[in-house]
Amino acid sequence: MLQRLFMDTVWAKGFMAVCGIGILIRLITVFSYRGMRKAAENPSKTKKRWVVGLRKRYENYEKFDRMGNVEVFVDKFFERKGIMGIPLRVWDKAVLQLAIVSFLLGTAGAFYSYLMNFGTARIVTTLFSGVMGGGMLLLFHNMGGTEDMKAQIITSLKDYLANGPAHRVTQEQLREKTAEKRKEPLPTREEVEGL
Repeated sequence: MLQRLFMDTVWAKGFMAVCGIGILIRLITVFSYRGMRKAAENPSKTKKRWVVGLRKRYENYEKFDRMGNVEVFVDKFFERKGIMGIPLRVWDKAVLQLAIVSFLLGTAGAFYSYLMNFGTARIVTTLFSGVMGGGMLLLFHNMGGTEDMKAQIITSLKDYLANGPAHRVTQEQLREKTAEKRKEPLPTREEVEGL
């Protein structure tokens, strides 16, 4: 009965497709966050393009005195970060939305089975399959700890930018100022006595 249900109905194929896509999306998100966390642990030595871009942009803002708040800068930059061109907030919410679709597919399949008078067993099995698929996606969404990883990435980048490149930029500016002062000629004895 269950095998026939999964092979014959569109609803069951929809469950399998939604669950497969949800699992795939979650795996991509978890592995991407792990790579980002590894890159953010030591931003000065990483060669990841997004971290190097963040560092360069921060240094440019510091040079032109446009940096107001490091936390806002990192949050704004991280919001724009994406996986395969899709923003992170979309990846984070996709599994939840697919779980809702699975619940709706189960309900729609059970309602269709009721309208076609397929019997109580098929109605309950279809509804139960949708609920189980959605529940599995919700459980899978809570596994992996991406919220903790995201917080670690943001904290690491904030700490690095607050303590790292800003000091280098100010030291470079001090060196430039002292070099400019050295280029100016020293006043002569007559100029000093005239003051």
